[in-house]
Amino acid sequence: MNQNLYKIASPFAGFLGKHPELILYLKYFRSYHRMINLKEPELFHDKIIWMSLFTDTSKWSELADKYAVRNYVKNTIGDKYLTKLYGVYSNPDDIDFDALPKQFVLKTNNGCTSNIIVRDKSKLNIEDAKSRLRYWMNIPYGELSGQPHYTRIYPKRIIAEELLVQPECPDKSLYDYKFNCFNGVPVSCVAYPERVEGTHLMSKMIYDMDWNPHPEYYDKSKPVKLKILPKPNSFEEMKIIASKLSQGFPFVRVDLYSIGDNPIFGELTFTPGIDAYYSLDYQKKLGDMIKLPISK
Repeated sequence: MNQNLYKIASPFAGFLGKHPELILYLKYFRSYHRMINLKEPELFHDKIIWMSLFTDTSKWSELADKYAVRNYVKNTIGDKYLTKLYGVYSNPDDIDFDALPKQFVLKTNNGCTSNIIVRDKSKLNIEDAKSRLRYWMNIPYGELSGQPHYTRIYPKRIIAEELLVQPECPDKSLYDYKFNCFNGVPVSCVAYPERVEGTHLMSKMIYDMDWNPHPEYYDKSKPVKLKILPKPNSFEEMKIIASKLSQGFPFVRVDLYSIGDNPIFGELTFTPGIDAYYSLDYQKKLGDMIKLPISK
């Protein structure tokens, strides 16, 4: 959802918050031109949507919180995999920009693409940055995206943290390595190079756990830009990390980076985008790996 759509939909946030299935039906139909099957879900996204609507997702809320999840990561795999934290704020006016280094990232703890990447603080328009953060903090993201577990992330915070830099391309966005995990078993990794910062525009490719690319896992009728990458040197370590962080969850996507061959934690994603454009066969394959819990 872009900012214009947020502005249009925001007056209806209260209603949509009570009926997240309306947003989900629309997003799903737009991507796949069919209806979600919530009575007997079999496909990957159908099952994820079913869990988001009918099961206890309180743990999702805790771990989708970009600040609170740091404690889970620290206790599970150690804080060496976390980015440096410079500050946490409840109001943009509380940010002491003088105390921050030359390069850093500002982001909200309860949204998506709500981040400001600062490569040179001397060129930052501080008032504009505060205005954007204030706007993002006031967006009812969970209601408008059909993801109720984001609605329960409270309090809303701003995080200032280390700016990660890819040594081989320091002026470009990071390579994302997103592991699809099922009860502690990583099954595939979606790699995103060439991402346009602050957007969902990027190249991508799905790899199995031996780093074999699988372009056939994408719907050929969709506008998906595919690119094959070399296997990262830290791939085996990333698989171990993904396994440990995903223990006990029917599904969670573990998002990691690899900086100088060192894995760094990104976030945990329980409701990956419906617009992933997986092929029908691959959606069925992933869906078969999800054992649905008892509904609440």
